[in-house]
Amino acid sequence: YREIQKMSKTKHRDEESKRRLEQVAKFNNNLQRNEVLTLHYLGLPYVVLSRSPLLRLKVPLSTFNYQDGESWGIALQLVFTCPLNYPLQVPQVELVERRNVSAELELSLRAEIASTLEKHLGLYMIVAVITQLQLLLNNVARRLPL
Repeated sequence: YREIQKMSKTKHRDEESKRRLEQVAKFNNNLQRNEVLTLHYLGLPYVVLSRSPLLRLKVPLSTFNYQDGESWGIALQLVFTCPLNYPLQVPQVELVERRNVSAELELSLRAEIASTLEKHLGLYMIVAVITQLQLLLNNVARRLPL
């Protein structure tokens, strides 16, 4: 009889644990959806590359003086890949399609990404990273000759 009670308690605990995991996954999914909506409401350009199994977004950034094909101004795209438990874990951020991005600037961008992700762990991170990198790019552009 005691064995049956133990098995019943174990089964109940397993079901409870599974239910909690599903609730956390649903909560994190809602947070990810809300962050995409925040990008939309702020008028920031983005493309959703995938929503499942992982949220992947592509976000373009450029300086005010960037002209495609020209040697001045700076442009790049960020690809965010969010883990299932984002924002409790940081997203992977790739710098792609870089135009006129020096090695020194790339290091600065990567350092700013790491710093911003660390500061915002557990909160919305994508909008914060985009905002900080745009500020950094604008500051660099102000120092460039026109």
